[in-house]
Parts: sequence; structure tokens; C-alpha cells
Amino acid sequence: MYEHTYKIILVLLAIFSTGSCLAQNHSSNFELGFFTNYSTSIYKGVDRGVESLPFLSYDSDSFFLQGTSIGYHASKEIDFSLNYNESFFDSSNSDDNNIKKLDERKGGLTAKSTIELGVLKIELEQDLSGESDGFSANSLISIPLYHGSYTLIGSIGYTYNSEKLSQHLYSVSFAESTRTSGAIATHTSKSTHYTTYGISMIKPLSEKFTLSTDLTHIRFSDNVEASPIVTKNNKTAVEVILIYDF
Repeated sequence: MYEHTYKIILVLLAIFSTGSCLAQNHSSNFELGFFTNYSTSIYKGVDRGVESLPFLSYDSDSFFLQGTSIGYHASKEIDFSLNYNESFFDSSNSDDNNIKKLDERKGGLTAKSTIELGVLKIELEQDLSGESDGFSANSLISIPLYHGSYTLIGSIGYTYNSEKLSQHLYSVSFAESTRTSGAIATHTSKSTHYTTYGISMIKPLSEKFTLSTDLTHIRFSDNVEASPIVTKNNKTAVEVILIYDF
């Protein structure tokens, strides 16, 4: 599994390098930015998480690089990409001593296909790292609400997580339960889903700088909250991105 994954990465990087050279004669966009993300958590003993990182974005007629994603524009509507997802949940971040004894819900390499049809975006993502071997399917509708000195966009989305991915995120194995002396019971999760509600603002600060803010509220299905490592069925995230366009 891992050897096959690494070969995919090397092939795509080689294609991207070639495509970048070819794209010099076509339209392209290069951006450098910094983002900060604040998010509440549904996991027991974790109130919130804050992440701040620089990122690089490059987009040409055929290829794109954005943060930890690298991909290919198959057409104006269809993209294919490889993405590296960070850990879904690090148990060591919990204040609960029993949760600390559980395994980390690691992220990993995924393959994603994206279709954009006007205001509708559809994404299919499959784990390639072997961490879950699961997949997710996401649909998102984004509607412009205002356009003037700034742009305001509202969105609503629905995401389905397969049983394997849901088990990785929310299940508790017998070995994990044993480590807690049974304080956290074993649990097997079925497929899950969640709905997102978002509003985004894009504000040009100058010819080169743009500020983007996103507010997202997520509501999870009831069987997510049934997990003994989850304490609620919703969370809220705020992301602020400052972008410099070369």
C-alpha cells in the first residue's frame, strides 16, 4: 500500500514539474499567504484547536498546488488531486486522562476528484495511506450574497463518511478500551454524515493583498455523538487568510 502510494506521489510531482514549465506560456497565478484557523471540537476533553501556518498556492491552466494539495485540471469543471490531511484528532491534546490513552486518529494521503457545476461543487475523496481505507463524498452549494468593496458568499454542504472512515474517527477498539480499564467502552461506528453552514467574506486590501475570512458551523449525525469519545454533535470554525498575489 505505502510503496504504491509513494509511486503515485513521485509520478504526480514529475507531471507537475513538467506542467509548470509548459504553463509558463499560459495563464498562471502564484500566491503566498498565511492562515489562522480556530475551531471548537466534538472530542471529549478538547475545547478548541488553533492552527496558524504559511501556505503556497500556484494555479495554471493545467496544474495547481495549494497548501498540501497538488492536482491536475482535467477540464474547466473537473479536477483530480492528491492531498495530505493532518491528524483528525490527537488524543494527547485531550484533558481527559482516559482519552489520552487512546490511539491518535491520524490523517494521511488521499486522492480526490472534484466537479464544479456553477454554484454546485461535488467531491469524492479516498484514503490512500492505509490509516482508514475509507472514503467521503461531499456536496456544497455556494451562493454570492453581495459584491461591492468586498464579496460575501453563503454556503451549505453535506458530507457522507463511509463506514471505514467513520470507524477510524469515532470507534473504540477492545485494545483501546482495555488501556482505560473499561472506563471508555468499546464502540463500533457505522457510516456517518454531517451538514455544514458557512459564510465567507473576501476583501481586497490593495492591488496585491487580499483578506479572506470563513465562518463555518457543522452539525453531525446522531450516531457520531453516540461514540464514547465524542461529547457533542456540532462544532464551529473560523478561518482568516491573508494572501499576497504575485
